[in-house]
Formats: sequence, C-alpha cells, structure tokens
Amino acid sequence: MSKKERNETLLLKYGIVAFIEIVVIMTAFLYATTHLTRKPVRDLYSESIESILNQSVENAETWFKNQVEVLKVFQNACINKKDNEENLKNTIKAKEKPNGYEYVMLFWDHATGAKDGGPETYNTKGGISKVGILSKEYWKMHKEKDVSVWLESPRQSNAGGITMPLFIKSEFTDDATGERINGGMVGFLELDPINVLAKTFYKTGKISVYDDTGTVRAGDDVLAVEDSSRLLFTKECHMANKTWTVVATVDKKEVGKITDDLRNTSLTGGFIIAIILLACELIIIKIMIGKFDSIKKNIDNLNTGDKDLTKRLQINHNNEISMVKKSVNTFVNTVHETVKQIGSANVELKSTFNNVKTSLDETQTNIENISSEIANATKTLADEDNCVMNTSDSVTNISNSIRELNEMIVTQADAITQASASIEQMIGNINSVSGSVEKMAAEFSSLNAATNDGIAKNNVVNNLLQVVLTQSQSLQDTNRIISEISSQTNLLSMNAMIESAHAGEAGKGFAVVAEEIRKLADTSAAQSKNIGVNLKEIAVNINKVVESSTASSKSFEEVSEKTSNTSELVNAIKCAMEEQSEGSKQILDVLSTMKEISNSVKTSSRKIESGTNDILGAISSLKASSNNMSENFDMIVSTTEATKRTNALLNNLAKEMADAVENISKKINEFKV
Repeated sequence: MSKKERNETLLLKYGIVAFIEIVVIMTAFLYATTHLTRKPVRDLYSESIESILNQSVENAETWFKNQVEVLKVFQNACINKKDNEENLKNTIKAKEKPNGYEYVMLFWDHATGAKDGGPETYNTKGGISKVGILSKEYWKMHKEKDVSVWLESPRQSNAGGITMPLFIKSEFTDDATGERINGGMVGFLELDPINVLAKTFYKTGKISVYDDTGTVRAGDDVLAVEDSSRLLFTKECHMANKTWTVVATVDKKEVGKITDDLRNTSLTGGFIIAIILLACELIIIKIMIGKFDSIKKNIDNLNTGDKDLTKRLQINHNNEISMVKKSVNTFVNTVHETVKQIGSANVELKSTFNNVKTSLDETQTNIENISSEIANATKTLADEDNCVMNTSDSVTNISNSIRELNEMIVTQADAITQASASIEQMIGNINSVSGSVEKMAAEFSSLNAATNDGIAKNNVVNNLLQVVLTQSQSLQDTNRIISEISSQTNLLSMNAMIESAHAGEAGKGFAVVAEEIRKLADTSAAQSKNIGVNLKEIAVNINKVVESSTASSKSFEEVSEKTSNTSELVNAIKCAMEEQSEGSKQILDVLSTMKEISNSVKTSSRKIESGTNDILGAISSLKASSNNMSENFDMIVSTTEATKRTNALLNNLAKEMADAVENISKKINEFKV
C-alpha cells in the first residue's frame, strides 16, 4: 500500500523556523538594552523638569520687569521734567490707570499736608488722600536710602482683592521757581492676572509661585500637604527687593511611565526589525526554491506554453539541481524525435484528403450552377404568372372603377344642380349683409369722433390740474416762510423779555409787549402748521386726481385706437362682401358648364366598360397555360434537390476527415522541432 502524499509549502515551513529564531534573539537584546537605559532616561527627565522650572522663574521675573516698565512709561506720560505742582495734580486725576494696576498715586516730599505730617497723595481715581504715608515701607526706603524701585509684600486692597504696591522715584523741576522737587509714584499691582505664571507640563507636572510671605499666588498650593508620590523642585525668583519662590512638582509614576513607553517603543522597533530580517531570509529561501521553479516552468511550457522542443535547460553547475535538469533534457530529446516522425506521416495524409475535398467541391459547384439556372427559370415563370394575375386584377379593378365612375357622374350632376340653387340663395344673403355693414361703418365713424372730443376735453382738465398743483406747492413754500418768520419772532420776543428783565422796573412795559409778540408768534406758528397740513392733503388729493385724469386719457386713447381699427375692419368686410357676390355669380356660370361636361363623360364610360369585359376573357386563357408550365418545373427542381443533398453529405464527410487531419497537424505544430 503506497503512502499518502502530504501537501506542504517549503517557503512557509522554513519561514516559520526563521521567524522564531529572529524573535528570540531580538527579545533578549531589547530586554537587556531597556534595563541599561532606565537610569539615563530618569536623569534626562530630571534635567527637563529643571529646564522648565528655570523658564518659569524667567517668566515671573520678566512679568515683574514688564510691570515696572509699564509704571515708568505711565510716569513719563504724567510728569514733565519741567512742570508745576498744580498741573501734576490735574494730570494724574485725568489719567486712566495702566493695565494690570488697581490705581496709581503720585506725591512729592515737601507737600506735607497729611494728618501724619507726611505728603498728600493724588491718584488716578480723581481723589486727594490726606491719610499720610509716613508708616509705609516704601516711604522709609525712599527717604533713608533714596531707592529708585521698591516692592512691598502683597496685601488686601480697599476694593476687596489682593494688591502689591510698587514704588518708583519721581523728579521734576518747578517751572516757576526753578526748584528741584523730589517725590514718588506708587502703582498698586493687581495680583489676579499673575495666575498666568502657573502652568502644567507633561501630564502631571504643575508650576506654582509663592510670594515673600510664603503665600501661593499662582497655581496650586503644592507645599501645603506633603506628598511622597510626587517629586518637588524649587527655585528662588528675585523681584526688586523681594524674593519669591517658584515650585515645580510632578508625579513620580510619570517618570516610570516614560521609561516604560521607551521600552515599549524599543520592543516595537525590535519587532519591526525582526520582520525586516524575516523578509530578507524569506527572499533567500524563495531564490533557492526559484531554481526548481525554472525546471517546472520548462515542463509546463511543453504542456500549455510555447511547446518548444528545441529548448534545453541550461546547466552551469554540477550539483543536485543540475542532475534534475539533465534528466529533464533527456526526456525532452525523446519527445522531440517522436513528434518529428508523427508530423511527417500527417503531412502525407493531409495531402490525400485535400485531393478528395477538391473533387467534391467541383461536383458541388456544378450542382449549384444547375440549381441556379432552374431557380432563375422558375422565378421567370413565377414573374410571368404574377404579371398575368396582376393584369387580371388590374382589368377587374378598372371595370369596377368604370361602374363606380358612372354612378359618381350621375351623383355629380345632381350635386351640381343643388349647388346652383344654393349659390343663388347665398348671393341674396351677401347683398343683405352688405347693407348692414354700411350702417355699421357710419356708426363707428360717429363713435370715433366722440372719442376724440373726449380726449381733447380730458387734456384741458389735466392741464388745469397741473396748474393747481403748482400753485399749491407755491402756497406750501409761502407757508414755510411764514413758519420761519414766526420762529424768528418768537426768538426775538424771548430776547426782548431777557433784556427787559435786565432793565428792571424800566423794562416791565417792554416785557408785556414782548409777551404779546411771543403769543402772536406761537399762534402764527400753530396756524402755519395747520395750513401746512391742509396744503399737503390738498396736494395729495390733486396728485390722485391728476393720476386718475392721466389714466382716463389713456383709456380714451385706447378706445379711439380700437374704434379706428374696427372701422377699418368694417370697410374691409364691405369690400370682401362685394368681391364674394361677384365671385358667386362666376361660380354659377361654371356649374352650368360642368353639368354639360358630366353628361358627355357618362356616355364615354359606358363604351369603355364594354371593351374591358373582352380583355378579361383573354387573360383567363393565359392563366391556364402558365399553370401547366409551373407544374413541369416543380418536378425538375425536386430531382435537382435530391442530387444536391447527396453531394452535401459526401462533402461534409470529407470536411470532417480533413478537419481531423488539420487538428493533428496543429497539435504537432505546437511543438517547435
């Protein structure tokens, strides 16, 4: 019993072995490298956080420097180098506080009007404070050390928020006395915007900012609770005379996560490298298997390809594959010789069948010629028979037509008689209609004249309305002038009353007159207003009448145009009736002539009917002779068809045999020998 064949693919089999080897080697390598890189990654992570902390400190210091610059710019906008104290008071009150400050105040040293003996202060809120500033830290440093910039600790502001006083020194020269005056400007910084200094980094990292009192001013209060799960980094931030603290904190797990991510990334990269190495190894295996594919392809070509028996496998080496190629070349040599012998025998057989087929083709051609001649004769006989039949039918149709013609001629004569009577009656009706049309034309002429008269009168009315409309507009202009005069009179009366009041007792009489003039002006203004309203209503009504008159004129013009057109149509109808009456008389004369001609035609048609009956008898004899000839040709055709079928069977048999030989030749020719 033979062993069952097992299907397998060498490429898949050896590819799996190579993949397992590469995965094991790469996994061991990546595991070792990941552990060696863990500490450098942690150090790099700490350096990164330190860099972020340094950047945050720089941002905080930059924020403070910007606020100082803003206050200095505001100081330069308020204080000229040569000015006086009164101008400075008014300037600071009118100035709008700069962005980021609750308000700004200004003072100079010698203006000691405050309750504590210190200087008064003037601020951007528009107020003057006499509370005094001798107890303030920035005042002490200004007097003792003559500082240029001084920052106080944050404190509660009067508005309820948190503020931080920032002092900068101010100097100017009094333009009147030439005395040099020293002072200062204090800006109360708003600390709510400082939250912008807080930020997050990575996933769990936070930046917080603490002031000099240890109070958090930006971000979360990360120092309030000890948390061992987080890393803590701190650095000082210097703002003028104050030291703040910036804190960076991050979850320790995030450091480990980055290391894990690096390991996972490395594993992924190693796996990709393993895939690439596997692909390279599979390519090498495929090249080796391809050596056998060339042998398989050569054998497949003998079955389904170009079947070139002259080709041989090229042998370059002396190995196991070369031995297989030699065996294949020996097998192809044997097949080559066998195919050459079969091809020679097939050529002779093909020549014999070609001679037989040529003889049968000649016989078939002769039979086709005979059949063609018989078909032509049969067709000619059939054409003659059809001609006889057509002639018989035509003569019969002519005879029937002549009988119908006789009947139609009789009917036509009667119709001509009736038409003559109808036309005589129509001539009478036309004469009656002509009289009515003449009366209608006269009526339309009168209507057209009346319409033209209406258009002329309507145009006169329209012109008069235009004149009235122009006059009403003139009245409106006059009324506006009256209204203006009334307004001026009222103004003059008011001025007169004011002057009379200034004159005292002497002007009382003049005041009475001014009051009366004012009343008269008010009355005139009221009347002018009413007149203006009435004039506008009149103008609106006149416009409506003008529009209606214009529409009426257009309607009259349309009526005139329609009546003119209708009058022309009536005249055209009148002329047409006259022409129709004359034409009807001519038709009556023609009908008389047609009646005489119809009688002559009826006599001639009876003679033609007699000759047609003689022709029908001769055609019947011709049809009998044609039927006898058709029966004889049918017998000849039957005999020819039987001979033709026999030869066709022989021809088909010879063709099948020739096709069989041709197929053998094609199969042999597929092999290149």
